[in-house]
Amino acid sequence: MILPVLVSIVVVLGAAAVNAQRSGSVAASGSPLLINKLRESEAIVRPEAIAYMIWTTGTSAPHEVWYRISGGDALFRQRLRVYKENAPPRAENTLPPESERVQELSSNNPTGWYILGPERGTFSYYFDGDHRRSGNSWENDEGITVTQITYENGTLYRIGFEDRVILDDYNDLIVEVALIQE
Repeated sequence: MILPVLVSIVVVLGAAAVNAQRSGSVAASGSPLLINKLRESEAIVRPEAIAYMIWTTGTSAPHEVWYRISGGDALFRQRLRVYKENAPPRAENTLPPESERVQELSSNNPTGWYILGPERGTFSYYFDGDHRRSGNSWENDEGITVTQITYENGTLYRIGFEDRVILDDYNDLIVEVALIQE
């Protein structure tokens, strides 16, 4: 009787370890507190981009990064991968190694907020959109659009990913990212 229970516990714990995220990404119970909107930029379109990156400089003030999937309307299955690296930004369309990945969400269904931080110093955060046609392997999305909204204490980014350039509606996977700085 005890042996089957112990085996079940080991199997469950082993499965949890396989699916575990790198420490740092935590589901938040609320939403980011952005104070007093100052301005909203025009959308920037990057047809060749596979991911979007934000970074902080080596300041002593703490910062937090919040993110969520807010939706999408895609022909193919979508995936968001989030990376956090204690380093300056990499070249465009270059992602950190998998060891720096903190989350993978395989859907464009809306989620709650996740939070990374608080941190101090230089950090780079990468938000990578991918798609998969039925039965095929994951492929990079083929473009993004970004709208930046500045607040007194941070910035909200609305990122839209496109899985096929010929459609260019940039709404296949929609992600919101908030960088809160004190």
